[in-house]
Amino acid sequence: MDGLTRRPTGMQWSIELRFILILIIKVSRLRMGEADERAHRHPIDLLPEIAGILTNGQNVCIRRDERALLIADATSLTVRLDRTNGESPRSISLLTRDVASAADFLPNISPIGRRLMSRCWPGTVRLVFRDGVDAMLVAELAPVVRQLVHDHNGLSLSVPRSPLLRRILTNVPFPLVGIEAEKNGFGGQTALTITDSDPQSMFCEAEIHLSGDQWELAHSSGLSPEDVVRMTTSHILFVCTGNTCRSPMAEAVLRQLLAERLACDESELIQHGFDVGSAGLAAGTGASASPESVEVCQAHGLDLTGHSSRPLTEDLLLAADKVFTMTRGHRDAILSRYPELEERVELVSRSGYDVSDPIGWGMDAYEQCHTEITESLRILAEDLTK
Repeated sequence: MDGLTRRPTGMQWSIELRFILILIIKVSRLRMGEADERAHRHPIDLLPEIAGILTNGQNVCIRRDERALLIADATSLTVRLDRTNGESPRSISLLTRDVASAADFLPNISPIGRRLMSRCWPGTVRLVFRDGVDAMLVAELAPVVRQLVHDHNGLSLSVPRSPLLRRILTNVPFPLVGIEAEKNGFGGQTALTITDSDPQSMFCEAEIHLSGDQWELAHSSGLSPEDVVRMTTSHILFVCTGNTCRSPMAEAVLRQLLAERLACDESELIQHGFDVGSAGLAAGTGASASPESVEVCQAHGLDLTGHSSRPLTEDLLLAADKVFTMTRGHRDAILSRYPELEERVELVSRSGYDVSDPIGWGMDAYEQCHTEITESLRILAEDLTK
C-alpha cells in the first residue's frame, strides 16, 4: 500500500461532512448576528454604510409600518424597479436634498411652480413638471431613471421631509430615485433593508401636476384644492412703522389696482393668485387707521375703516413672496435680522426714494403720501399681472 492514497472510510466522510456543516452553520449564524445587529442599530448610525452602498450602485430599502421606499443612485441605476412583485408602486420620484438642488432641473419654471416648491418642500408632496425642465441635466440621469421619473407626464420631483432621507441625500453627491411599494414589495432587490420609525413621513402623500401657471391636484390623502390655491398665491406685504398710515394705504391702493387690471372684485383676488397685506415694525395689535388716512383714501374710493394694525412677525415675513417697505430704514431693519431675504425685500418707491411718514404734517402730507404710493404701485400692479 506504500505510495498509494487510502480512500476515506464511511466514518471519515461522516466526520468531515459534520465538520463542514458545523462550519456553515457557524458562518450563517455569524452573518445572521451581523444582520441582526445592523437591523437593530439606529438608521442614522448606518449613514456611512448606506452612502457606500448607494455609491457602489446598489439599492437600499427603508421600511416604515406597512410601506417601503427603495432608494438608488439616480445617475447609475441599471435595473427597472418600478414593478415590485407584480404590483405597481405608489409613486416614483427624483429625490433631491433641497429646493435649490431641485430648481437646477427647472431653469424655466413658472412663478406658481416656484411658490409650490418653496411651500411644499421639504414635505410629502410630489410635483410633476410638464414644462420648463432642463433636458441636458435630465440626460445625465441613468436611462432607466429617465424612463421612471421623466415620462410623458413630466419630471417627478420631491424634496423629502424625512430627516433620515435628508441626511442620506446630504451624504451622497448625486440625486436619488425613490420608489414606493408595499412593505415586502422589493424582495431580494436590495443590499440593505432598514426600519425608520421617525414620525415624519418619507412617503409622498399628494401629487400636483404643473404646466406653466396651471396646476392639477392628481391625488392626495390630505391636501385639498383650497390648500393648493393658498400655496400658489403670491403674498405681498407692505411694511411701515406703526401700520396705521402708509402701509395700510399701500395695501388698499394695490388691492384696488389689481382688481381693476384683473376685472374682478377685491374679494376675488385670492382666486387670481394675490394676497395683499400690511404690518408695522413697531405696531401694536388692533389699532385703526389714522383719521387722515381714512379720509384721503375715501376721497379716492378706498375704504380703510375696517383696518386693524398688526406687528411684523417672522411668520408674516417668511410667508411673503415680496415685502415692500416705505423707507430704506425699514428695509435695513428687516435685513439686519434676515439678510437672506435681501432679494425679497424692496422699497415701495420704484424710484428708490423714501415715502415719508405724514403723521403730524397735515392733510397735504397725507395726500402727497397717497400720490407717491399710487404712482409706484401702478408700475408694480402692471408687472404683477403681465
